Amino acid sequence: MPDPVEAPQEIWDACAAYSDTVFEVHDQVSWQRIRRLDSYAGWRMTVPAADGLSRTLLALRLYALFHEAAVTTGRPLTRDDLAGVPLAGVVSEPRRHYELFVGFHAVTPDAIRSHWVNILNRLTYEQPGSAVTLAKLDGVIWKTVDRLTERYRNPELTVRDLNHPSPYVDYEPL
Repeated sequence: MPDPVEAPQEIWDACAAYSDTVFEVHDQVSWQRIRRLDSYAGWRMTVPAADGLSRTLLALRLYALFHEAAVTTGRPLTRDDLAGVPLAGVVSEPRRHYELFVGFHAVTPDAIRSHWVNILNRLTYEQPGSAVTLAKLDGVIWKTVDRLTERYRNPELTVRDLNHPSPYVDYEPL
């Protein structure tokens, strides 16, 4: 019997959780957390807003992989499949921002994440000159994943790997 197909909502919830995991594990090293949050200082938005948008943009990138697999292969990715996708590939994939919203109408994010999705949607479709902001958000995501792959010394690092602490780092309490 074939595996049951997971609903798009279940996949979105997993993508949001995976995105939060990436940032939470990154932030376990305090100087890296401080540097990431300081990078938002020159932006025209608050640190919590930039952080929420960065996390949501990574979740959208993961969700786009699910939707793309469903369309191209006829077999959508499962939550477990997504947890095994190399993060470097997710952030380096040359995907236009409007492509991240394809198939997204099938899910309903929680209220806070919905707010960030709406802002990203406006930045993508309606806000003139927003390409710089989207590029900055992509840069934060890329740098976060890059630091994690260096920390774990694994260029094929996945979300699943983040469940195990890196043996190469002395963690500082938050």
